[in-house]
Amino acid sequence: MSSHHPQAPSPRLFSARPVSLLPTEELARRALDSPLMRATIGLSRWCGPVTPVDADGLPDLHDTLTAINEFGLWPRTLCRDPERRSAWTAKITSPAQAEDFLVPWNTAQHLGMIECEAGQARPAPELERWLDSTGRVLHWWTLAFHQCAERALHGTAGLDPRTTLGHLYESPDGARVPLRLVTQEILPARQTHYLPTRHPPWSTALLTRALWQLNDAGAVALGWHTPGTDTTGTHGHRPEPAWVQLTDLGRFGIRQLLLAEEQPAPLTEEFVRLGADEFLDALADFSPDGQLVALTAWLDARPPDRALREIVSASSGPGLALRRWNATMALGSISSRIEPELRALLRNRDPTVVSLASVVLLASRMLTAPEQDGLTSAYGHWTAIDMFAAATCLGETGLKSFLGSEAAEGIDRFLLNDVPRLWNPEHPETREVLRLLGRHHPDPSIAARARAAETHAPPPA
Repeated sequence: MSSHHPQAPSPRLFSARPVSLLPTEELARRALDSPLMRATIGLSRWCGPVTPVDADGLPDLHDTLTAINEFGLWPRTLCRDPERRSAWTAKITSPAQAEDFLVPWNTAQHLGMIECEAGQARPAPELERWLDSTGRVLHWWTLAFHQCAERALHGTAGLDPRTTLGHLYESPDGARVPLRLVTQEILPARQTHYLPTRHPPWSTALLTRALWQLNDAGAVALGWHTPGTDTTGTHGHRPEPAWVQLTDLGRFGIRQLLLAEEQPAPLTEEFVRLGADEFLDALADFSPDGQLVALTAWLDARPPDRALREIVSASSGPGLALRRWNATMALGSISSRIEPELRALLRNRDPTVVSLASVVLLASRMLTAPEQDGLTSAYGHWTAIDMFAAATCLGETGLKSFLGSEAAEGIDRFLLNDVPRLWNPEHPETREVLRLLGRHHPDPSIAARARAAETHAPPPA
């Protein structure tokens, strides 16, 4: 690899995109209002002053059924059908068969809301005082959410909780993610490989069951495209939801899990204070949705002309191809507001600055046809080299991935159609890019042309 490029991808600055959170008091209020916490707290109070329990810490069948009826802890599909509820209750022979009771009961014990000893369960003596503590409530909810995510996503759906939750976390605030997209993007290949392409009800059903549990925890909201379809029919049938949305509480919970794993997860108010160098380097860490959020937050925090100055200063010069590529993405989102400044940069003495400005202007479609042709002729080879050099910054795997992508289509041929132009002026990464193209390009003819161009390169200046 070139001396300008790391041998391996750089450590990630952040594990997730920047987010904004509600005040802790409001988050605690929503946590207490979630169905899971309401049931957990209700059962904790209900078991007082004492309730006999067995060796597994479970009440007897009579007490269990009493609690189920008092708090409505039936299976979801039976909530509005008294006859089916009665039939279901008649078949229960053990508390272990009542999952909707077991989950909040076990959660209450796990959180220390219920104390079990000597065959008796009772509310924790400090329960009511603890419920007045915002910090304690959010700590409880985070533990319950973590347990719920493992049970629902890993246990029910067979999914990696971090992958699933990370996908939702990266989505823009308020985004309603279609369940079909979540299924396609998150389900492991070992599951989806054997499913019919046009009709994967099994995978979607598993995911839906898991998401309903997260919905009860208050971490996600589920919805339907057609108004009025979010109700249970006379036979307990409910159409499957069409989309899932991460709630403010869910965003808080996922961030807490990231921080617990010592993964950096910035708040928006901290992220916007980053210098342009750290900001541009961080963009490589985020998903496309996360990049959009990060770009908007950072650029909105400063005037466009100031953003341009900071970005150009941080991304010009050799060895910064990946940062410069991220800079074109950032400046492209505000190009219409800095057109005069971009045009002025075309007269800069630094070729990397001119190349950066030309890429942004060409992508903006603000140039006339002659202007487009002129910039492409003068700096098209710099742009192409920069693109390949940026890919090599992500390691050999990054380059191979880029070579197989649509973004690379045609650029390699453009680069090699006028080899003498590569050396006037010469991009500092040209020789390294030619070497790597010659070694890794999937098209043997283009790889051979790259090796030939490298062999006949003029002596370094």
